This record gives sequence, C-alpha cells and structure tokens, in this order.
Amino acid sequence: MKAVAIILAAGEARRMGHPKALIEHEGGKSFLQSLASTFGKAGSMVLGVVGKDSEAVREQHPGMELVEAERWQEGPLLSIKAGLDAALEAGADVVLLHPVDMPALRASTLKSLLKMAGDVDELLRPEFEGAPGWPLVLSRSGAERLRAAEGQQLEPALATMKVRRVPVKDPGVVVNINTPETYERLFGTQPRLAPPPKRRGTKRGTAPATSNVAELGGGSAPMAAASEE
Repeated sequence: MKAVAIILAAGEARRMGHPKALIEHEGGKSFLQSLASTFGKAGSMVLGVVGKDSEAVREQHPGMELVEAERWQEGPLLSIKAGLDAALEAGADVVLLHPVDMPALRASTLKSLLKMAGDVDELLRPEFEGAPGWPLVLSRSGAERLRAAEGQQLEPALATMKVRRVPVKDPGVVVNINTPETYERLFGTQPRLAPPPKRRGTKRGTAPATSNVAELGGGSAPMAAASEE
C-alpha cells in the first residue's frame, strides 16, 4: 500500500506575518520540514502544495517534492486538487491531507491511522476529545471523488463523503498554530523564520523549546478547520 501525504502550504498566512511553511518549529526545522520528517517516519511519501511565496519555500526546502497550486487564491479546494493530481499520478493507494500549520502531529498516530486505511471506503478522520482533527486519510476512491468535487471550499465536499471518525490520544491532530499568539504561547517567542538550509545543525541558543501541546488538549487548543491561510 503506497501512502502519499499532501502538506497544504499554499495560503497567504496573513495573520502570522510569515509564510507558515518557513516558520521555525523545533530544532531549526521549519513547519514544513518538521511535518515532512513526521510523515516520512510513518512510511509515507511527502508532497508539499505551494502557492503564495512558492519561490521562497522551494529555496528553503531543496530536494523536497513541491507541487504548484496555480489557483491557490480561488480557495483551499483548488490547492488540494493540485496535490491530489500529483498524488494519484504517483500511484497513491492512500492519500493523507494535512495543513502545514499543524506540525505537532505524532508519527505513531500516523502509523495507527495507516493501519486502518485499508478498511476505509472513502475517508478516515482522527478526533481528539470529540473534536475533528487532521490528517484526512483518503482511500484512492475517496481521493478521486474529492478531486472531482465542485466548488472552492473543502468542508462542503467532505459533507458528501463516507467518513469514519477515529478517536486518538494525540492533541497534535487538533492543535493549529495559525496565530502569533498561539506560537508565542507554545514557544515563548514571536513567530520567526527557520534558519537557511546551510545553517541547520549549528548550535543556536535561542531556538524555540519543544512545544508542550499536551497541555493544550483540554479545550484551550485552537481547533483546526480546513484552513491553510
């Protein structure tokens, strides 16, 4: 079973002030790098979908497979379709959709979800304490159906699909780091860009500490919708 993860990073990120794909997460890694590593550990191929600031994202992530969403301004579903085209062309049996501003996801959670993916008709979605989370795990038929959906927004398209909800113990499936206030609460500093590739691995005394997302699981965590803005 070939799994392909699509990390959605095409939005404008107006509230954060920096492209979310480039913001520093942990250990000098960007949000996008951190997620690519997590999905890779779970055995998934990784595609990033870029739009706004695509040139800067490509420069920061040499060697990563990035897909251009030429119509990213027309709504998130158009960016998702750009990723789905690439994933299905690559022969994906399972497609995982995940926003770039949710980098706290655990690889162990992904492995558990992928074990269930073979029994899913169209869509599997994790939930934490009753709140719907990410990634969306699509069978190939589910991915094809989503790719054929009309409109510009994701949620109306999902409402027509067969969804299996799976409770998980990972708050990372719902924690959305999409505002400066949330970032500062987690890391103790204002959002900032990850260091350039050539500087990674060097010692930096002011790198953000590991985010304690577990303490956000009790209802104070920003819940992720279908936003990649």
